[in-house]
Amino acid sequence: MKKVVGIVMALLLSFVIFPEFSLPAVRRLSGPPPAETGGEPETEESDQREAVLYFQFGETDYLGAVRTQIDLRQEETVATTIVRRLIEGPGIRYDRLHGLFPEGTQLISAVSDGTTVFVTLNRAFLDRPDGAPLSWEDSEMWQAEAARRRTMAMQSIVLSLTENAETQRVQLYVADADDEIGQRLQMAWFDPSVTDPQVYLGACGRDERICLSVHNTMQAVLKAWKQHDWSTLALFLNRRSGGVLDAEAVGEKMETLGIELLDYTLSEGVVSLDGSRATIVLSGTIQSSAGEVLDFARESCLLIREDDNWTIESTTLDRIMVRD
Repeated sequence: MKKVVGIVMALLLSFVIFPEFSLPAVRRLSGPPPAETGGEPETEESDQREAVLYFQFGETDYLGAVRTQIDLRQEETVATTIVRRLIEGPGIRYDRLHGLFPEGTQLISAVSDGTTVFVTLNRAFLDRPDGAPLSWEDSEMWQAEAARRRTMAMQSIVLSLTENAETQRVQLYVADADDEIGQRLQMAWFDPSVTDPQVYLGACGRDERICLSVHNTMQAVLKAWKQHDWSTLALFLNRRSGGVLDAEAVGEKMETLGIELLDYTLSEGVVSLDGSRATIVLSGTIQSSAGEVLDFARESCLLIREDDNWTIESTTLDRIMVRD
């Protein structure tokens, strides 16, 4: 296998935060991705492996998880199979989750060299985002949205490939065809404010700030409440426990109650031994529709794992809001 000459030829210069998660940048190009050598031994039969795949959770800035079995067929490696599954999307069962790759995106190669996986996609990865108008490149809003989706797509690859800790870094390339040498991506594709054409995306390690951990899930719930983002709040409500779940109905209920969340602090949360529940400690300040302000401190809140992601029961939310 060809060795990459100088994986990183300069110190990290900066971290691009989009919206609050970082991707590393490097000043100079390193060599091309290593050549494929077949990776794991070929097998005539399929080989089932467990994997955790990450997709966008609703329209939030977080990635939700899908625990699944991947089928390694002849000439397929774990990395190749995982990236292909990410490009395909989560499937209709996981209706809270969305794929992040533009239509037409294809995997050209995913090659491991030590603890780094070198992923090469075709240039459709940089094309018009799904749902964008034809003139999207003339819109600052869509330029920013495209960069946001590319950042999250890159993070979804990194999180999925580093889940088992055998992979530590992912370096992304693009190419026009299978027989072309992959090229590194300028940081401008991930942050339009970067104008230096000599700054490129570096090898990315795992950044769990974008995962829907116990803390991040509760943070997203409370942020949605505070901002009156009822469609996002409805996404996080546990469906098996019943109650008001429709986004419009959730909005009507919350507006009728008229209880505002003014401030809050959260613990990191603790997961139960069987992994199905989690407890997190909440302190906060709320205001009733009559203007009465109430502080509460260190109250335990329960989250329930549903379809591999954390949710909150509507009764738990009611208990936080409605007090004697």
